Amino acid sequence: MEYLLVLYRVITILTVFLIVALLLSKRHLGRFNVFDFITAVTLGAVAGADMSDINAPHGPRIFALFMIGILHVLFTKLILENRKIGKYLTFDPTMVIQNGKIVVKNLERVRYSLDDLLCQLRQNGIFDLGEVEYAILEPYGKLSVLKKSQYLPVTPKDLNLPSEYKGLSTPLIIEGKINSDGLQSIGFTEPWLVDKLNNLGITGPGEVFLALLNTRGDLYVSKYAEPPNVQKVSH
Repeated sequence: MEYLLVLYRVITILTVFLIVALLLSKRHLGRFNVFDFITAVTLGAVAGADMSDINAPHGPRIFALFMIGILHVLFTKLILENRKIGKYLTFDPTMVIQNGKIVVKNLERVRYSLDDLLCQLRQNGIFDLGEVEYAILEPYGKLSVLKKSQYLPVTPKDLNLPSEYKGLSTPLIIEGKINSDGLQSIGFTEPWLVDKLNNLGITGPGEVFLALLNTRGDLYVSKYAEPPNVQKVSH
Protein backbone atom coordinates (compact mmCIF):
# COMPACT_ATOMS: atom_id res chain seq x y z
CA MET A 1 0.00 0.00 0.00
CA GLU A 2 2.87 2.35 0.83
CA TYR A 3 4.41 1.90 -2.63
CA LEU A 4 1.05 2.43 -4.34
CA LEU A 5 0.76 5.70 -2.43
CA VAL A 6 4.23 6.70 -3.65
CA LEU A 7 3.23 5.91 -7.25
CA TYR A 8 0.07 8.00 -6.84
CA ARG A 9 2.14 10.91 -5.53
CA VAL A 10 4.63 10.64 -8.40
CA ILE A 11 1.85 10.75 -11.00
CA THR A 12 0.18 13.66 -9.20
CA ILE A 13 3.40 15.67 -8.92
CA LEU A 14 4.32 15.08 -12.57
CA THR A 15 0.84 16.15 -13.67
CA VAL A 16 0.97 19.36 -11.63
CA PHE A 17 4.49 20.11 -12.86
CA LEU A 18 3.36 19.51 -16.45
CA ILE A 19 0.55 22.05 -16.11
CA VAL A 20 2.89 24.62 -14.55
CA ALA A 21 5.57 24.03 -17.20
CA LEU A 22 3.04 24.53 -20.00
CA LEU A 23 2.06 27.85 -18.42
CA LEU A 24 5.68 28.99 -18.58
CA SER A 25 6.88 30.64 -21.76
CA LYS A 26 9.11 28.43 -23.87
CA ARG A 27 12.16 30.65 -23.32
CA HIS A 28 12.37 29.47 -19.69
CA LEU A 29 12.96 25.85 -20.64
CA GLY A 30 16.17 26.32 -22.63
CA ARG A 31 17.06 23.14 -24.54
CA PHE A 32 14.58 20.94 -22.62
CA ASN A 33 11.20 19.95 -23.90
CA VAL A 34 8.38 20.27 -21.38
CA PHE A 35 8.38 16.73 -20.02
CA ASP A 36 12.19 16.51 -19.88
CA PHE A 37 12.10 19.70 -17.85
CA ILE A 38 9.58 18.52 -15.27
CA THR A 39 11.23 15.09 -15.06
CA ALA A 40 14.59 16.68 -14.27
CA VAL A 41 13.02 18.94 -11.63
CA THR A 42 11.09 16.06 -10.03
CA LEU A 43 14.10 13.73 -9.98
CA GLY A 44 16.14 16.44 -8.30
CA ALA A 45 13.44 17.12 -5.73
CA VAL A 46 12.97 13.44 -4.81
CA ALA A 47 16.70 12.75 -4.65
CA GLY A 48 17.30 15.90 -2.61
CA ALA A 49 14.57 14.99 -0.14
CA ASP A 50 16.01 11.49 0.24
CA MET A 51 19.54 12.74 0.92
CA SER A 52 18.52 15.54 3.29
CA ASP A 53 16.25 13.43 5.53
CA ILE A 54 18.26 10.42 6.70
CA ASN A 55 15.46 9.28 9.01
CA ALA A 56 12.91 8.85 6.21
CA PRO A 57 12.44 5.38 4.65
CA HIS A 58 14.84 4.96 1.73
CA GLY A 59 12.90 2.33 -0.24
CA PRO A 60 9.85 4.37 -1.26
CA ARG A 61 11.99 7.20 -2.63
CA ILE A 62 14.18 4.84 -4.65
CA PHE A 63 10.95 3.35 -5.99
CA ALA A 64 9.75 6.86 -6.84
CA LEU A 65 12.92 7.58 -8.83
CA PHE A 66 12.46 4.41 -10.86
CA MET A 67 8.79 5.22 -11.48
CA ILE A 68 9.66 8.72 -12.67
CA GLY A 69 12.14 7.26 -15.14
CA ILE A 70 9.67 4.65 -16.40
CA LEU A 71 6.87 7.20 -16.77
CA HIS A 72 9.23 9.50 -18.67
CA VAL A 73 10.08 6.72 -21.14
CA LEU A 74 6.38 5.82 -21.61
CA PHE A 75 5.34 9.45 -22.02
CA THR A 76 8.11 10.16 -24.54
CA LYS A 77 7.10 7.09 -26.55
CA LEU A 78 3.47 8.25 -26.49
CA ILE A 79 4.43 11.67 -27.88
CA LEU A 80 6.54 10.11 -30.64
CA GLU A 81 3.76 7.74 -31.69
CA ASN A 82 0.87 10.20 -31.45
CA ARG A 83 1.53 13.67 -32.85
CA LYS A 84 -1.90 14.95 -31.75
CA ILE A 85 -1.09 14.28 -28.10
CA GLY A 86 2.39 15.71 -28.53
CA LYS A 87 0.92 18.89 -29.99
CA TYR A 88 -1.05 19.59 -26.81
CA LEU A 89 1.77 18.70 -24.42
CA THR A 90 4.62 20.56 -26.10
CA PHE A 91 5.13 24.02 -27.56
CA ASP A 92 4.62 24.80 -31.24
CA PRO A 93 7.15 26.85 -33.23
CA THR A 94 6.11 30.51 -33.14
CA MET A 95 6.59 33.04 -35.95
CA VAL A 96 8.01 36.23 -34.40
CA ILE A 97 9.20 37.98 -37.59
CA GLN A 98 7.34 37.53 -40.88
CA ASN A 99 8.24 39.25 -44.15
CA GLY A 100 10.62 41.48 -42.21
CA LYS A 101 7.96 42.67 -39.73
CA ILE A 102 7.80 41.79 -36.03
CA VAL A 103 4.65 39.82 -35.14
CA VAL A 104 3.86 41.63 -31.88
CA LYS A 105 0.84 39.50 -30.94
CA ASN A 106 2.95 36.33 -31.09
CA LEU A 107 5.66 37.91 -28.93
CA GLU A 108 3.01 38.76 -26.35
CA ARG A 109 1.43 35.31 -26.58
CA VAL A 110 4.67 33.50 -25.70
CA ARG A 111 5.76 36.28 -23.28
CA TYR A 112 8.89 36.98 -25.31
CA SER A 113 10.20 40.50 -24.87
CA LEU A 114 11.74 42.73 -27.52
CA ASP A 115 15.03 42.55 -25.59
CA ASP A 116 14.90 38.74 -25.81
CA LEU A 117 14.34 38.94 -29.56
CA LEU A 118 17.17 41.39 -30.20
CA CYS A 119 19.52 39.38 -27.98
CA GLN A 120 18.84 36.16 -29.88
CA LEU A 121 19.24 37.93 -33.21
CA ARG A 122 22.69 39.12 -32.11
CA GLN A 123 23.55 35.56 -31.10
CA ASN A 124 22.67 34.60 -34.68
CA GLY A 125 25.14 37.23 -35.95
CA ILE A 126 22.42 39.72 -36.91
CA PHE A 127 22.78 43.30 -35.67
CA ASP A 128 20.49 44.92 -38.25
CA LEU A 129 16.88 43.81 -38.00
CA GLY A 130 16.35 44.97 -41.58
CA GLU A 131 18.32 41.92 -42.77
CA VAL A 132 15.71 39.47 -41.41
CA GLU A 133 12.94 37.96 -43.54
CA TYR A 134 11.66 35.32 -41.09
CA ALA A 135 12.41 34.45 -37.47
CA ILE A 136 10.82 31.48 -35.73
CA LEU A 137 10.98 30.79 -31.99
CA GLU A 138 11.46 27.04 -31.70
CA PRO A 139 9.78 24.86 -29.02
CA TYR A 140 12.93 24.79 -26.87
CA GLY A 141 13.49 28.56 -26.95
CA LYS A 142 16.05 28.78 -29.77
CA LEU A 143 15.50 31.38 -32.49
CA SER A 144 15.82 30.22 -36.12
CA VAL A 145 16.44 33.04 -38.60
CA LEU A 146 16.18 33.30 -42.38
CA LYS A 147 17.86 36.39 -43.81
CA LYS A 148 16.54 38.30 -46.79
CA SER A 149 18.00 36.95 -50.02
CA GLN A 150 20.14 40.04 -50.66
CA TYR A 151 21.90 39.53 -47.33
CA LEU A 152 22.65 35.83 -47.73
CA PRO A 153 26.33 35.02 -48.31
CA VAL A 154 27.39 34.19 -51.85
CA THR A 155 28.41 30.54 -52.28
CA PRO A 156 30.63 28.90 -54.92
CA LYS A 157 27.48 27.29 -56.31
CA ASP A 158 25.94 30.73 -56.91
CA LEU A 159 28.99 31.69 -58.99
CA ASN A 160 29.26 28.28 -60.68
CA LEU A 161 32.70 27.81 -59.14
CA PRO A 162 34.17 24.43 -58.20
CA SER A 163 34.67 23.85 -54.48
CA GLU A 164 36.89 21.45 -52.61
CA TYR A 165 35.72 18.99 -49.98
CA LYS A 166 35.75 20.29 -46.41
CA GLY A 167 35.24 17.75 -43.65
CA LEU A 168 36.02 17.42 -39.96
CA SER A 169 39.44 18.33 -38.59
CA THR A 170 41.36 15.53 -36.87
CA PRO A 171 42.81 16.22 -33.39
CA LEU A 172 46.47 15.17 -33.34
CA ILE A 173 47.52 16.59 -29.96
CA ILE A 174 45.16 17.17 -27.03
CA GLU A 175 46.51 18.88 -23.91
CA GLY A 176 50.10 17.87 -24.64
CA LYS A 177 49.30 14.24 -25.49
CA ILE A 178 49.60 12.81 -29.00
CA ASN A 179 46.34 11.30 -30.26
CA SER A 180 47.67 8.08 -31.81
CA ASP A 181 44.23 6.98 -33.01
CA GLY A 182 43.78 10.27 -34.83
CA LEU A 183 47.18 10.00 -36.50
CA GLN A 184 46.50 6.43 -37.55
CA SER A 185 43.09 7.30 -39.00
CA ILE A 186 44.64 9.75 -41.49
CA GLY A 187 47.70 7.64 -42.28
CA PHE A 188 50.40 9.68 -40.55
CA THR A 189 52.98 8.79 -37.90
CA GLU A 190 54.33 10.40 -34.74
CA PRO A 191 57.74 11.19 -36.35
CA TRP A 192 55.87 13.07 -39.10
CA LEU A 193 53.99 15.09 -36.48
CA VAL A 194 57.13 15.85 -34.45
CA ASP A 195 58.86 17.01 -37.64
CA LYS A 196 55.95 19.35 -38.39
CA LEU A 197 56.17 20.76 -34.86
CA ASN A 198 59.93 21.29 -35.18
CA ASN A 199 59.34 23.28 -38.37
CA LEU A 200 57.12 25.57 -36.30
CA GLY A 201 59.80 25.99 -33.63
CA ILE A 202 58.10 23.62 -31.17
CA THR A 203 60.38 21.08 -29.53
CA GLY A 204 57.72 18.57 -28.55
CA PRO A 205 54.01 17.84 -28.10
CA GLY A 206 54.19 18.82 -24.42
CA GLU A 207 54.25 22.47 -25.48
CA VAL A 208 51.01 22.12 -27.45
CA PHE A 209 47.55 22.55 -25.96
CA LEU A 210 45.72 21.55 -29.15
CA ALA A 211 46.78 20.55 -32.67
CA LEU A 212 44.31 19.84 -35.49
CA LEU A 213 44.77 18.78 -39.11
CA ASN A 214 42.01 19.77 -41.53
CA THR A 215 41.05 18.01 -44.75
CA ARG A 216 43.16 20.45 -46.80
CA GLY A 217 46.26 19.34 -44.91
CA ASP A 218 46.64 22.56 -42.89
CA LEU A 219 47.96 22.10 -39.36
CA TYR A 220 46.45 24.28 -36.63
CA VAL A 221 48.52 24.55 -33.44
CA SER A 222 47.68 26.32 -30.18
CA LYS A 223 50.45 26.31 -27.57
CA TYR A 224 50.16 26.40 -23.80
CA ALA A 225 52.15 29.64 -23.69
CA GLU A 226 49.84 32.64 -23.77
CA PRO A 227 50.25 35.10 -26.64
CA PRO A 228 51.75 38.47 -25.61
CA ASN A 229 49.44 41.38 -24.77
CA VAL A 230 46.21 39.42 -24.53
CA GLN A 231 43.36 41.77 -25.37
CA LYS A 232 40.83 42.36 -22.61
CA VAL A 233 37.15 42.18 -23.50
CA SER A 234 34.90 44.81 -21.90
CA HIS A 235 31.14 44.76 -21.47
